[in-house]
Amino acid sequence: MPSLSKGLAIVAVAAALAGCQFPGFQSPQQTATLPPPTVPKPPPEERGIWIVGSPSMRGAVGTAASRFNSTPDTQPRLVAEGTNSGFRSFCAGVGLEHPDMVVSDRRIGAEEQKRCRAKGITMTEYELGPKQFVYVKDAHMMTIPGVRDFTDSWGVKGKPVRGA
Repeated sequence: MPSLSKGLAIVAVAAALAGCQFPGFQSPQQTATLPPPTVPKPPPEERGIWIVGSPSMRGAVGTAASRFNSTPDTQPRLVAEGTNSGFRSFCAGVGLEHPDMVVSDRRIGAEEQKRCRAKGITMTEYELGPKQFVYVKDAHMMTIPGVRDFTDSWGVKGKPVRGA
């Protein structure tokens, strides 16, 4: 019996240690944020008006693009890889290496607005229909050829997006 009680003692000690917390030890916390997705960048000669976002908006963007009197430099181009991915790439920065617009089947979320503000992005929201939203970078309306004309062609008044 001594080996049985020795075995039970070892099991009891192991069970007791398994329930202990070691001083100074904390379980890992997830603190990383998702990086902007790698949205394929159009070649400079094909850049046009760069739109990212929801595949469900293809019809609305296609209709608006067909009515827009564009040139090759101002041709609207949609990269529809999803709403979340679209907002991440849209909020990554300002300039030619970043999309001009994001199309969405929902309004922009508070965290997405916060990410955009952290990169110095101000934007205007256009509501094209129920659950059809377009967000345009204000800086791109003035600097990217055709963006202002394209938004004006919708016949919808945009409203500035204020902080969440």
